[in-house]
Amino acid sequence: MNMTCNAARDLAELYMEGLVRPRTQEAVHAHLKACPACRKYYKECRALHGADAPKAAPAVPESWKERQDALYADLSKKLRRRRFLNIVCTSAAIGAGSVMLCAGLVIMHRAHSE
Repeated sequence: MNMTCNAARDLAELYMEGLVRPRTQEAVHAHLKACPACRKYYKECRALHGADAPKAAPAVPESWKERQDALYADLSKKLRRRRFLNIVCTSAAIGAGSVMLCAGLVIMHRAHSE
């Protein structure tokens, strides 16, 4: 990822807090290594905020994980129900079409027989 000085400076505080994605963190790190002006800016920000190094991403609370699992379970149940209804409706349509086709053939056969 090619990072501009403006982007690196905009992301400096988020980078210090460990709130950027790993790929973005790598790009900012590479830019800071290559750009003395941005490295100086980052050191000044770090001194201002009292940060020594990028922190690890904050942990997701366990209650959020449980809620997420519940939401996925509900979504999975709804998708299974929708799939089931699609199969039932398609089967009913095919069955009705087959009955109509057979009825039409019987009617045509009787019409030609008379």
